[in-house]
Amino acid sequence: MTRMWPLNRLLYVLVGVCLLGWVMNADGADTTARKKVLILNSYHSGYKGSDDAVEGIRETLLRALPETEIQIEYLDSKNNSGKEFDGKLIDLLRFKYQKRHFDLILSTDDYAFSVIEAHGADLFGATPVVFCGTNSFDRSRLTGKHGIVGIDERPSFKATLDLILTLHPKTSNIVVIRDDSVTGQLNDMEFRKAAEQLRDRVTFSDWAGLRMDEFITRVEKLHPGSVIVYFASFVQDENGDRVSSNEALRRISTASPVPVYGGWEFNLGKGIVGGRLLNLREHGAAAAALAVRVLRGESIDALPPVSPSPNKDMFDYNELRRFGIAQGELPADSIIVNKPPGYLWSHRVEILSTISVLLLLALTMSFVKLVNSRKNLQIHRDALMQRNEELEKALSKVKVLEGIIPVCMYCKKVRKDEQSWQQMESYISQHTEAQFSHGICPTCFDDNFSGKKPKQL
Repeated sequence: MTRMWPLNRLLYVLVGVCLLGWVMNADGADTTARKKVLILNSYHSGYKGSDDAVEGIRETLLRALPETEIQIEYLDSKNNSGKEFDGKLIDLLRFKYQKRHFDLILSTDDYAFSVIEAHGADLFGATPVVFCGTNSFDRSRLTGKHGIVGIDERPSFKATLDLILTLHPKTSNIVVIRDDSVTGQLNDMEFRKAAEQLRDRVTFSDWAGLRMDEFITRVEKLHPGSVIVYFASFVQDENGDRVSSNEALRRISTASPVPVYGGWEFNLGKGIVGGRLLNLREHGAAAAALAVRVLRGESIDALPPVSPSPNKDMFDYNELRRFGIAQGELPADSIIVNKPPGYLWSHRVEILSTISVLLLLALTMSFVKLVNSRKNLQIHRDALMQRNEELEKALSKVKVLEGIIPVCMYCKKVRKDEQSWQQMESYISQHTEAQFSHGICPTCFDDNFSGKKPKQL
């Protein structure tokens, strides 16, 4: 038994390691599995506001969790309403999704949230919900509820009204153009709260639910001192057909002799001067950021139940110029769209062409210098080679004897080594290029051939 115990312990350890690896793999698969998200869109595809919000949602979700599977259900509440429609819609949602699982529900605008509020548990069980686009959201609606958080779509009407009175100090009348839908009424309630604080300074005129031609007729009669605040989701024409928010705005702004301000970014560039605007793309992105935290494992009940909308001061350059509003009068960090490019950008073609010509000229000059340098280098190299050849020829004719040469003082022979001696002429010829020719000097001639006695040393 004592020999088997270590083997048993080894088996236990191996089994434990395998189980631990299996658990870790299971956990890893759970956190990295493809998430499924359902977007309940209150309206229809093509409605600018909700389309912007959905785009912000998609971009943020897929940037953080690229494998997320997103499905959009359009509830089409702009074109349909009433108890009968509501009942059939709930039946349709129950039929479509009673056997479907989603990791999270995202709702846009009030109608979709109202559906979740009333039927969410029946339709989607305990699936966590993140909402956005709910106008002036009443936080008490979340009392006692769990698994729901969102972004409040609350326009900054007070900031925009203060801005109007700063930019147009002679304003005496503010005209409100809106629709009379549920959304229009909710926005009007928020506007009235902001306007109540300014009634001692200006009067307010509420034009709600008029036809397109009626709006145009009234707008054309406005005089300086009036300013329009526009937040209509739609306007009906004389035939009862709906004109989109931006198309109606375009017509009204074109006919208006006074500035038009708004509350939503999707109207910017379509006829409003600007204001503290609610950007629905950023609004959707903020909601998606909450969704990402939930999908990554954070407890939804630990998040703030309602977060404010990221509104910004935004303006249209064309409208600013039309009504003589200086950019220096705008709030700091204001965003201005349709602003013409500066001098450098406007003349970018000419500037880039000039720079290209100058660069080409500089390149040509450098090339010419390089060619000339190569020619000069060749000339100097040839001269150096010629000089080198001359030196080699001169050196080839010279051999230098260095050191002390042992010479016999009598016979003038040179000692080659310890035993050998060599005639000086032969030694010098051997070690240099010098050649010897023999003759006789006058002194030696007299000493040897004249019969005179040689001088005694």
